[in-house]
Amino acid sequence: MLHRPRQWLRHIVDNRSAIRRDLRLSLNHLTDIPRMVMPAGDEPGIRSELSWSSYSSRGEALLSLLQLLVPATRESISQGTLVCHPPRAIRENTRSRWFFINGMGTAGPVALLNASEIARLFGRPVHLIHTPTWGLLRDVAESITARTLRKDGKLSRPAMHILVDALENNDRVVLVCHSQGSIVASYIVRKLLRHPSTRPLVKKLELYCIGGVADSLDIDPQLTLAAGHPVPYVEHFANGRDYLAQLGILSHLDSTAGTVYCMAARPGHLLNEHYLPAIARGDFCQRRSRLYGYVRGREPGPQGALALLEKETGNHG
Repeated sequence: MLHRPRQWLRHIVDNRSAIRRDLRLSLNHLTDIPRMVMPAGDEPGIRSELSWSSYSSRGEALLSLLQLLVPATRESISQGTLVCHPPRAIRENTRSRWFFINGMGTAGPVALLNASEIARLFGRPVHLIHTPTWGLLRDVAESITARTLRKDGKLSRPAMHILVDALENNDRVVLVCHSQGSIVASYIVRKLLRHPSTRPLVKKLELYCIGGVADSLDIDPQLTLAAGHPVPYVEHFANGRDYLAQLGILSHLDSTAGTVYCMAARPGHLLNEHYLPAIARGDFCQRRSRLYGYVRGREPGPQGALALLEKETGNHG
């Protein structure tokens, strides 16, 4: 009976400095909370999470809002099985596979909306790995448990097996993650690098974190030197006035591998509304990031990865 409370107490005691750090960060950036969901302005052609017309019906939109507000245990709508295709039908490249892991507070219709927009902008089929919302408050608690208390819980386990299978059967696996999804990705990378059977597969992985909440993410120096590019290859995109990105990637640059592209004055946390249009235009990176090289179905060259080799091995070796 007392085993579980003792476990929790030990996690709290062991991570008390991280708890103090996160409380301080949360309070320092409180004024940016309202900006997380404010409309970004005119973004022609984007299917915004805030627009009724983005959903198949008003009932679907209201259901998404209800799931955000009402705590309940819910099932994932897709563990990599649902595939969102770009408008122009193309066959999936047999050498690569794209996945998307959503952020906190994301009901099924919103996750599909996000994955569909990624597929449209990058011209590739995208497999959805949906982390269901159990209500915003429970999602926040789950993120705190995973990030601050270092207790994985339900977040990364389903996605781990899906990605291992994809890495074993493809030359390249691209994982786009938003918000809480970056915590999931950080656990997946840690587990992949830890096990001898999966460690060699990580050289095939490209990771793109958008509005990331994770406080750490590592590359492997030995695999990086052997491959000639960072392993895994990582890029981050963050709005400077995004409350959750300020608690995540923007406050933990020293412990997080990968190039960070930030628009300092830009607010907002929603993927479609606040991030994807600017990423697709190249606004974050002056059209230099590897992710931008994939826009509209293009294939980026190897230079983006090779150019970062010296920086990554120097900072994280």
